[in-house]
Amino acid sequence: MSFFDVWIYNSRPRMRVFLCYLLIFVAFFIFSDIMIYFYTKSVYKPMEDYEINVTTPVVEVTEALASNVNGSVKGTIKNNTEETIENQYLKFEFYTPRDVSAGVKYLKIDTLQPGEEKKYELGFRYNTVVKVEITLADEEDTLNATPEELEISPIFGPVGIISGILFSYL
Repeated sequence: MSFFDVWIYNSRPRMRVFLCYLLIFVAFFIFSDIMIYFYTKSVYKPMEDYEINVTTPVVEVTEALASNVNGSVKGTIKNNTEETIENQYLKFEFYTPRDVSAGVKYLKIDTLQPGEEKKYELGFRYNTVVKVEITLADEEDTLNATPEELEISPIFGPVGIISGILFSYL
């Protein structure tokens, strides 16, 4: 009889029961993670209605998703001028199905050299958003902005993931 026969698996009933419980726990954990992933994917719907009112720099939206309570906008921004862009903001205005403003978010454009391209991701927490309008804003426009409008929050943070897991088990 070797050392591993005693600790890994042996014929004692207690060890079999423990291994069965461990196997059930692992299977339930994997099953719940898969179900949470598919539920999250089914909640977020693509926003097809977005308007970009910026010509320089070139702003593109690659993915715009929204649920009933939050969402995200991802894309790229490219400097198509011969000058460096500094101290500029992208202004995202979010609208409900009845064209009522749900909120505004500002995304600071860091120094963007001529011909340079950067990716961006903006998370928002507004209810029933179906449309986003993107414009260019200066620092003067952001002086009256609230801290929530200037905060760029991802749709899933550590708190969101933990609360999602806890909510799914309840």
